[in-house]
Amino acid sequence: MANMLENYYNNKKIKTILGKNSVFNGKLNFKDSLKINGSFIGEINAEGLLVIGEGAIIQANISAGSVVVSGTIKGDVTALEKVEMLPTGRVYGNIKARKVKISDGVVFNGRCEIIRN
Repeated sequence: MANMLENYYNNKKIKTILGKNSVFNGKLNFKDSLKINGSFIGEINAEGLLVIGEGAIIQANISAGSVVVSGTIKGDVTALEKVEMLPTGRVYGNIKARKVKISDGVVFNGRCEIIRN
C-alpha cells in the first residue's frame, strides 16, 4: 500500500527534489511542491505539497499546504489541508491540519489538532 501511495505522489510532477545524500540547514520557502529524501535542519514554509521520503530525516517546524510523511520529522507540522503519514513515517511533534491520515505502522508521538473552518 505504501508503494502505491508513494508512486502516486512521485507521479504528481514534484517540482523540486532534495536527493538522498543532500544535507540542508536553514530556512526553506517554496510555493509548488518539494520532496526531501535527505536531511534537513531548520524551518520549512510552503504553500504547496511537501513530501518527506522514506529514509529522510527532518528536524524542523513545518508549515505547508499538504504534507506526506514516509521518513522522520522531529518538529511540529501545520498543514492548511492534509497531513498523511505512510507506514514508514515517524513524527515526533504536534500536528495541526484539516485532515490527518495515519497508516498502520506509523510512529506518532505528539498531539493532533483538527482545524475547523
